[in-house]
Amino acid sequence: METIFIYLLKSSVLIAIFFLAYHFLLRNETFFNTNRWYLLSGLVTSVVLPLFFIKKIIYVEKPVFDLNEITQIPQDVAIADQMVSQSFEVNWFQIGFIVYGIVTILLFAKVFYNSISLYKILHKKTIIKEENHLIVDIQENIAPFSFFNFIVFNSDLYSEQEIQSILTHEKIHSKQKHSFDVLVSKLFAIVFWFNPFIHWYKKAIVQNLEYIADQKAIEVVQDKKSYQMTLLKVVSHQNCLSITNHFYQSLIKKRIVMLNKNQSQKRNSWKYALVIPVLIAFVMLFQVQTIAQEKRIVTSTRSTQSGIYITTDKNSSDEQLKKDAKLAKEKFGVTLKYSKIKRNKKGEITGIKVTYKDKEGNTGTTQFNGNEPIKPIYFYKTVDKIGFGKSNEIKIYSNSDNEDNFVFDFDNPMDEIDINIEVPEIAELPEPAESPEALETPEQLERLAPLQSKSRVYIKKNNDKPIVIIDGKVIEGADKLSEEQIKSIENGFTFNFDDEKMRIITDIDVNKIYAEAMNDAKIQLKRLSPEIKRQIDENIKDARRQIEEAREQMERNRPEMEERMRQMVDKSRPELEKARAEMEQARTEMLKAKADMEKAKAELEKAKAEMKK
Repeated sequence: METIFIYLLKSSVLIAIFFLAYHFLLRNETFFNTNRWYLLSGLVTSVVLPLFFIKKIIYVEKPVFDLNEITQIPQDVAIADQMVSQSFEVNWFQIGFIVYGIVTILLFAKVFYNSISLYKILHKKTIIKEENHLIVDIQENIAPFSFFNFIVFNSDLYSEQEIQSILTHEKIHSKQKHSFDVLVSKLFAIVFWFNPFIHWYKKAIVQNLEYIADQKAIEVVQDKKSYQMTLLKVVSHQNCLSITNHFYQSLIKKRIVMLNKNQSQKRNSWKYALVIPVLIAFVMLFQVQTIAQEKRIVTSTRSTQSGIYITTDKNSSDEQLKKDAKLAKEKFGVTLKYSKIKRNKKGEITGIKVTYKDKEGNTGTTQFNGNEPIKPIYFYKTVDKIGFGKSNEIKIYSNSDNEDNFVFDFDNPMDEIDINIEVPEIAELPEPAESPEALETPEQLERLAPLQSKSRVYIKKNNDKPIVIIDGKVIEGADKLSEEQIKSIENGFTFNFDDEKMRIITDIDVNKIYAEAMNDAKIQLKRLSPEIKRQIDENIKDARRQIEEAREQMERNRPEMEERMRQMVDKSRPELEKARAEMEQARTEMLKAKADMEKAKAELEKAKAEMKK
């Protein structure tokens, strides 16, 4: 409701502006037709202009509140104050809106009543059609009037010559659709009834319409003086309807003065333009909508002893770009240049050209130009590399349960975020195969935590085991390095081992890197959690579908498989019987052979006894 009241107030101010400009500059000019369109356009502008705003965006820094500076109010006192304020609070906007609505409805009812009165006047009357006009001669004592194509008058009250003057006047009203102007002004008078200027505005519109009709009529009638006398005669007939164009107006003297006034010079048309600066001032004062946006503070530049990492995005300020270029030049000797910078209305970068050149002569350029804000541009400079994009990821080992490398992306450090992915249970799925046991981490790696901030850590991923050297001391795989190699490592050099270059990490707390890497991994996992969950759901659905299909296939194939098994058994039964018979025969032969062997053994024992004798 407050918004509606503000809108009505703004429209009322504009109505007052247009009326005052007309009253002091234009009402005495004879530009009657131009004044008609000026007054109508003023009403339209008054209701349309407050609906449009000019948006102005300002960037503000996010406020920082010190909780120690906030005065704590006891809870019971605060609740009591709130109850008291609520109990005595009066919604004046609601009361005002109710009053406004009641008055508006009553005024609309009055217009409706006048419409019914007009219908009663025209009902069952003789209508004479003359060209496009409908002429009605009535017996009521009502002043002559016109309503769109209807022209109504009482012929008994006027002479023939006066009737011709009246008809000429009203036909001009009818032909130029002056009834439309009257209805519009009446509608505005109802909606803005609380604004005194709208009533004067409506009166000015009706008066100007009479000037137009008088001016056109005087060009047609033969006797100008007779026409003016007719204006005076109808003064006595004041009964009329407010929604019609009636021949008589209370300012009859002003109409006669305007009839005899000389035409205004065209050079006076400049007065219409004077309202434009006032409208511009109104827009600048009331129609500029300020939108506050928090300034995005991004730490896009990181500098370490091993290199520099710069991120340029759509919100990077010119000051930040200069600071990044200065840092790259002073610490690493890189000439970083930003040019052809274009920004949109929100201050976002839509076009930029970035070039770099270092001491070794390495150069590069990247450029973006479009209507949309640019995507982040990454630049890095390390000991042995330089370019756009994200630098190579550094692989390290830690005293974790998993021997595999984990990766920490230095370009995307983010806060830790808890991750909770619910995986739906899978019913009646085969148990997965047992996963291979994780490789045990060498006990020596436990000595990695905690490390001193100045420790020098050298890490190498070998085909079998990692090689870790801390402060020149080989923790794992010392038997694989020669003294010369260890000495070169202690001096800070790298060497090739098994055709693979060792990575060197200096002045970095491994535990800190591990924690940050795990945080980044959690965040990346949470970013992917909807996709992961979707993939899991799809995999579950696929697994269930495959199991169900396998079951159905087994059920369909079971009779066939049983029949095949039965046929196979029946087919192999003779062979089984034959084999059984052969086995029985072989058993019989074996028993017979055993008996023969027993008999031969007895004979052998008998022969031995005889030889001893």
